[in-house]
Amino acid sequence: MLIYDGECGFCRRCANWVLSRGKVPISPSADLDLDLLGLTPAEVSAAVWWVADEERLSGHRAVTRVLRELGGGWGIAGRVLAVPPLSWLGGPVYRWVATNRARF
Repeated sequence: MLIYDGECGFCRRCANWVLSRGKVPISPSADLDLDLLGLTPAEVSAAVWWVADEERLSGHRAVTRVLRELGGGWGIAGRVLAVPPLSWLGGPVYRWVATNRARF
């Protein structure tokens, strides 16, 4: 499941983009029992999360996982973005977007 900050307009638009492209389990953090998922409010306000079974990914790793879940061309993009050297850029790019998300 993709967990995102439902208070942020940019985050909601990104979540809607994902939903419009495939059947991905997705929910705003306010609708979930974060303790049950082992997450804190600070963690979910700082980054998007992918939580499924034993898999717990945040930030750019969660984004690439969601792309893979969408399949098709998006799945290929998710696999490519998860491999170095592109994966090395993912963290800094994600943090920049997250820091500036109010501008988007």
